Amino acid sequence: MELDTSKNIQNAEIYKITFTIDKKRFVYIGLDTKCNPNYFGSSLIIYHYKRIYGKEIFTKEITHKYDDISYKELCELEQDLIKKSKKSAKKEKYISVNYTGENKSNITSWQWMDI
Repeated sequence: MELDTSKNIQNAEIYKITFTIDKKRFVYIGLDTKCNPNYFGSSLIIYHYKRIYGKEIFTKEITHKYDDISYKELCELEQDLIKKSKKSAKKEKYISVNYTGENKSNITSWQWMDI
């Protein structure tokens, strides 16, 4: 089912997922248009670690809630928060697992995943 971007979304959330594997701390920012507490994002990295370690290793924090917002605006807010998160992740020694495509032309393999 495709999301109709011409209609506003009644309820949406932007969330932050954090987890630690082998003393490495990871962070992921995502959005959810269904406000499902069991949704941990579409990241393949999170999917991979969830299958191996279970959802117990993840901490999910709802950082923003929105009512009656366009999908375009929601995505723009998410991208802004991802950029801010990537900057703060470096300072706080977290590894951001959000893929923004910024360095797409420099990557020839899955080296960016660092796993």
